[in-house]
Amino acid sequence: MKYTSVFSTIALLACIQLSAQYTGKYKDEVNFADPLQIDSSQYFLIPKVVDEDDKAAYGNGKVIFPWSHYSEMYLYNAETRTSKKMFDGQRALIVPFRSLWPKERTTEPPQNFLDKHIVYLVRTENYNKDNGLDFDDPVYLYISTKSGDGLRQITPKGMNVVCWTPSRDRKFILVRLQVDKNGNKKFGNGDDELYYRIDLLNDVAQIKCYPLEL
Repeated sequence: MKYTSVFSTIALLACIQLSAQYTGKYKDEVNFADPLQIDSSQYFLIPKVVDEDDKAAYGNGKVIFPWSHYSEMYLYNAETRTSKKMFDGQRALIVPFRSLWPKERTTEPPQNFLDKHIVYLVRTENYNKDNGLDFDDPVYLYISTKSGDGLRQITPKGMNVVCWTPSRDRKFILVRLQVDKNGNKKFGNGDDELYYRIDLLNDVAQIKCYPLEL
């Protein structure tokens, strides 16, 4: 009877663990995208990809799920052999740096790599309060140095980035933003668009985003 009890307990624990894996209690795997070398420097960005285990945090059960997006980016220093999380402790949904379509892939550096800065398009605010970061929430423009220092949000809170264009001399960025004019907690039809300018200063802490007078 004692052996039967022991075997029954082991079997029960195995069933509980297996059930937990299927119900999302335990994370099954971690997935990464290809590394991105920053110019010819010792720095690499290694994106962690949103996957099946992240459904509760990203998408909240909606039909459209951001499979290709990143939930974190690790900055790896090949010289010191150290790495750090760029969005450490913050839930983030990061727009991919490269196209997922084979015909659109290129060996050229991503547009996000400027002369002295890296630009990130990120959702960090659960704007509509549905407990999941998804395509209804605003995209913010973040910026850091090329060594990954000084990361900060630069576009205004509550305004959605539609597109951004760096000047040819890489001294400033023009960014088109949407304002939730109709108050439906989404960005699209019925919302106003505005243009803002970002001057690219060496000191990231001094960079400001201000509206154009059009």
